[in-house]
Amino acid sequence: MKFGTYYFLQATPGRPAEAIVADEVDQMVLSERLGFDSVWLTEHHYADYGISSAPSVLLATVAARTERVKLGMAVWVLPFHNPLKLAEETATLDILSRGRLVVGLGRGNRPQEFLGHGVDQDESRTRMQEGVDVLRMAWTEETVTYHGRHWRFEGIPVYPKPMTKPHPPLAFAVSSPQSIEWAGTNGFPILSSGLTTPLESLQNQRATHTAALHAAGHPESTIEKLLGQWIVSKHVYVAPTDEEARADAEGPEKWYLGAFERSIRPTGLRGISEAVRQQATAAADRAASHRWEDLVEDRLFIGSPETVRRKVAELQAVGVGEIICWMSFGGLAPEKVRRSMELFASEVIPAFR
Repeated sequence: MKFGTYYFLQATPGRPAEAIVADEVDQMVLSERLGFDSVWLTEHHYADYGISSAPSVLLATVAARTERVKLGMAVWVLPFHNPLKLAEETATLDILSRGRLVVGLGRGNRPQEFLGHGVDQDESRTRMQEGVDVLRMAWTEETVTYHGRHWRFEGIPVYPKPMTKPHPPLAFAVSSPQSIEWAGTNGFPILSSGLTTPLESLQNQRATHTAALHAAGHPESTIEKLLGQWIVSKHVYVAPTDEEARADAEGPEKWYLGAFERSIRPTGLRGISEAVRQQATAAADRAASHRWEDLVEDRLFIGSPETVRRKVAELQAVGVGEIICWMSFGGLAPEKVRRSMELFASEVIPAFR
């Protein structure tokens, strides 16, 4: 099993952006020194939920300050990007990192972000699917000729090409059965959010992915490889005792849930469809309904090293190949985040090597 760290750069009250960015970039660099396998960033806009709005800049910075760790995105929201420009950016990052980039992609789900980018959220699925086609062409072919619903290019040369051949590895953030089936049909590995997702739901996602891989006729060796690349994200906080870990993390976890709800709730937004409004409202309502007592028992990885080892083992048993640990969430003090990282690296990771 592999382990990464994961960063959103949450803007909790009283912390200036320069402190948030500096602290979390330092944590990314520390990840390599502690023996984590990877560092992951995300893309969010227009909310204190996450100010990682320029992830390519952050990835380039971390690439320059590290040598070994994989550098992953979970995810670039593909509908927000011209796929030719994203192909250029990712190829450059792949070169700068000497082949360490993992390109995670997703559709996005926050109405405010789509409005800010001037993109119709009802088109997010087809924009992502077309964007993937264009990206792969731009990385691997001399010129791009593509005639789609959203993108039309005729003989456009794209430079540079990535160092990794044929292109950097891909992973897709998917949650709906339709999206998981699409990933399986196309032979893509999946990223699952396990932050508030029960283990049974994660297992159902894996079953859907597995069935789609088989139905598409992929070779058994390919299916085994793709299933082994299954990535799940988790909130992780380790302290010497369960009691201390829970006391430290309860407030930050509740802030995170509130920030998520605020970032996705569509109240007062104009120019979105009723379908988008209903979907976003349902996601916000789910976030508002979560109870700390339930989450900390069976979904969050918060506790002593022994408790966290047990929870990691549960994910290993159902086939998770990599856990990306979101350790700096909800305004946890940077010194406590670093201690948590050190405890995880010294007392959890060795049990799974």
